Amino acid sequence: MRSVFVRASLAAALISAFSPAAFAQTAEKPPQASGTIEEIVVTATRREERIQDVPISVSAFSQEKLDAQGLRGIDDLTRLTPGVAFSRNGMGSSANYNDENSDIAIRGIDSQAGSATTAVYLDDTPIQSRHIGFGAVEVFPALFDVDRVEALRGPQGTLFGAGAEGGAVRIITPAPGLTNYNAYVRSEYGVTEGGGDSYEGGVAVGGPIIPGVLGFRFSASYRQDGGWVDRVSYTRAANDLLTLPTYAGTTEKNSNYQQTTVGRLALRWQPTENLAITPSVYFQDLQIHDTAAYWEALSDPSAGIYRNGNALRNPSADPWYLAAVKVDWNLGWGQLASNTAYYSRDQHSTSDYSQYLRATWAYFFELPSGYPQPGDQGYAPFHDRQDNFYQEIRLASTDAAAAWTWNTGIYIAHTNENIPEDIIDPTLNQEVIDYTTATYGTAFPVCPTGYECPGGLIYHGPIDRIIEKQAAAFGEVSWKFAEGWKATIGLRVSRIDIDGQVLDGGAFIPLPLSPLTYEEVRSSETPVTPKAVINYQPDRDNLFYASAAKGYRSGGINVPVGSLCDGSLTQLGLTQVPLTYSSDSLWSYELGTKNTLMDRRLQINASLFIVNWNNIIQNVYLPSCGEQYAGNLGKVRSQGGDVNVTFKPVNSLTLDFTAAYTDAKYTQPSCGGTLTYNGTTCAGISSTTGNAISAGPVVSKGDRILGAPWSFLVSAEYAAPFEVLNGNVAYLRADYQHTTAQTALTPGIDHNNALFDDTLPGLPSITNLQLRAGVRWGGWDVSLFGNNLTNQHPLLFSSRDIASDCVTGHPCGYDLVDYPNTDNLYYGRGVRPRTYGITATFRY
Repeated sequence: MRSVFVRASLAAALISAFSPAAFAQTAEKPPQASGTIEEIVVTATRREERIQDVPISVSAFSQEKLDAQGLRGIDDLTRLTPGVAFSRNGMGSSANYNDENSDIAIRGIDSQAGSATTAVYLDDTPIQSRHIGFGAVEVFPALFDVDRVEALRGPQGTLFGAGAEGGAVRIITPAPGLTNYNAYVRSEYGVTEGGGDSYEGGVAVGGPIIPGVLGFRFSASYRQDGGWVDRVSYTRAANDLLTLPTYAGTTEKNSNYQQTTVGRLALRWQPTENLAITPSVYFQDLQIHDTAAYWEALSDPSAGIYRNGNALRNPSADPWYLAAVKVDWNLGWGQLASNTAYYSRDQHSTSDYSQYLRATWAYFFELPSGYPQPGDQGYAPFHDRQDNFYQEIRLASTDAAAAWTWNTGIYIAHTNENIPEDIIDPTLNQEVIDYTTATYGTAFPVCPTGYECPGGLIYHGPIDRIIEKQAAAFGEVSWKFAEGWKATIGLRVSRIDIDGQVLDGGAFIPLPLSPLTYEEVRSSETPVTPKAVINYQPDRDNLFYASAAKGYRSGGINVPVGSLCDGSLTQLGLTQVPLTYSSDSLWSYELGTKNTLMDRRLQINASLFIVNWNNIIQNVYLPSCGEQYAGNLGKVRSQGGDVNVTFKPVNSLTLDFTAAYTDAKYTQPSCGGTLTYNGTTCAGISSTTGNAISAGPVVSKGDRILGAPWSFLVSAEYAAPFEVLNGNVAYLRADYQHTTAQTALTPGIDHNNALFDDTLPGLPSITNLQLRAGVRWGGWDVSLFGNNLTNQHPLLFSSRDIASDCVTGHPCGYDLVDYPNTDNLYYGRGVRPRTYGITATFRY
């Protein structure tokens, strides 16, 4: 309790230190227009425009809106953005037990393999990662001191490049001030039911150093999100390796807490009226103490009990910085913009592999899977090192009212991402198992004769790297060919050179550690991504548009898998995973309308879309060993739409309603290997025996990509002055979000497919209710909030290391009678339980 009091006192002191009296000059924030819906300016087309004038389906959030809805990170933001899906899948088949691992999809364009399908930008610089092996995880800036966030739905390849195949999320920071000082301060404290405390403190300040010539913007924040999953010990019945574990005591309570530290410094030098130079440095450090995944057998989410029995923690440290220099030069006839940036990241984590190693070795020796015993310690250090350089120069016309407007530029990037991994278990050779009675009694031959396993090192992979060089020229031109009508044509031509390198070996492959096996693949492509838009805008309040755009994603290299995976590979007609995978692309077609009615008290934005995605890069999970590779899996069609309605029936009340529908399904089956589809099954000749073989496909026609079919958001905010508060504004806000369950089959649970596990559930229905009530006065906003007030506990993600149903219901290489299940340790991932708290912000 004392520490809570100290934290609250420090937060109050921080806010007080930056009150208006602390500054010599202030700038009053202009009052909002009464009754009308606030107009939002975005840069989705790389020029400033009202969101209602942009022929793109886009959602935008200002810092004020982020605070009003309590959005603190990407998880919160995407939950309230139509057509955008986000999940934490650290325990999934393509992940490494790191709870930072995530997946973001827009309009069903979702892949856990290869480069990202959704671009993530901090200002003008892309910071998304490529999915390499198991260790790569995405990075997302914290939502503190941002000017706005824009979520662009649909491919943005013309202006934002290959990383924006499905869309883009842009976090845009405030510019340094040259005339007036301004500040933003936020402090928050929250309590999660059955979990730890959360708290935050941050300050941002900016203004002139030399009025009109040199200005600055500085911000710093620290946030701790309390955990709610306990790490525990367990017991099992003697001589029975398949008995579910029983809770035996708590090792560490609320172990999945995390801490985020953010700092930013930007300067703006304006030597002349038409030239501005803005250097900036952004730094963020995310420290995750442990995973939020829980063991389903030890937990009871309905009672608020979340436990994991991991022998070791799964910590992650993710420090990164982005240094950039932006130049804006008004040439009169055109606006020249340059962005030079260097992005450096040094993410590293350690995954507890104790249970995974015992499950995989049990499979290899045709044994039932055993849970780790006291003293077992298998782990895997991962690293994600990125060193990326970017240079972009754009030149755009300045007269927005002209019949012809244009925007053109060049883009150069050199990205270098390496994901080294080791697997270490000094205790695995000490395990003993009796093959006949499934009790401990015989040595477990993990490191066979002829293999070196120094200190328990059974896998060493120092290089899993992709170096990508990209040069692109792009441009858009718009023509107002009739009153209210405008046509836009865009084109981006890129040259992409990829160098993929893998160096690895070890008993886990198995290959001897000396020498390691090195493979390198180089490829070059010249993708062309066009775009065409036609829109009709009869007046300021109405816009109708139709668009077609192409998206693109480059290919890469796979890491070899070991003999543990032979059972799954055989079903695909493979002796080893493909060394490479090729690029994929899509075409998106969209119809949209943006309408403002009733004296600008009612706003309706809606769109319909169809996306045809070809040769898609997807993760292929190998259930016999818990590993995976990236393959090209045929075609997907995604179709649906979204609508957003904002209504202010009276000045003090704002109502929002959003609905989005997405149906992304495979339109043809894919065999995922050397076999070919003959209309019913995949068939071919075994490369090892020469015999004819057949199996089900990896994906079947009609299988869906993971994602909720429908998502809804209903929001209401009532804000009005009250005499009892001396005329200050009191407000009450409610946000109710609901997504429907995915009942259609996904590839992983479809019995028609070769590699499936029908014990894993589909995506459930999700409901979340948030309330916030507070008072605003003189730049202050103090509010009480409640998140997940109905205390929902959906099972968002469930997985296990080894799937028994390897092929059409029969375990690979197992006697179904004697060994009915290879792995009954299931991991679950849910949402934060009900949380209450208080937030105080100050801005001027």
